[in-house]
Amino acid sequence: MTNGPAIDLQGERINVLLEQMRMLCSQIDQVGIEQQRLLDDDLLEEFVALLNSRNPLIESLAKTSVLVEQCLDGQRLDKDLVRSARGRLDEMAEIVKEVLGRDAKQQVIVEKRRDELSKQLNGVGTTRNAMRAYSGGDHRPNPTLQDQEG
Repeated sequence: MTNGPAIDLQGERINVLLEQMRMLCSQIDQVGIEQQRLLDDDLLEEFVALLNSRNPLIESLAKTSVLVEQCLDGQRLDKDLVRSARGRLDEMAEIVKEVLGRDAKQQVIVEKRRDELSKQLNGVGTTRNAMRAYSGGDHRPNPTLQDQEG
């Protein structure tokens, strides 16, 4: 077999990439758990910052996934290796599914809080305008009119 070492190297590369994907999935899952804690503690700014910090992890996961698929499709690999790799990919897909479900729930919470904040800010503006209208403002009496009064 002249392709034996090349296929072995390809199999090792697939295993390394799958392990990297597993690690990224785990990190993304942990970020999601921390996001939920921040939402529960009503720390929206920190939540958004943490949400943005996971983007590089998601990008790395997507790129690594493409590499794994290319490796699995590009070579005549051992069927057991392919079956094992597909099984590991399925396990990671379940983790991603859970993360997406948690994200959807968190999005509903964030949108609800955003709407509440918007209503509060509108109420502040309305109250401020009403106070200006009823206070008569900061206008001093016109001196010309004061002279005419007797």
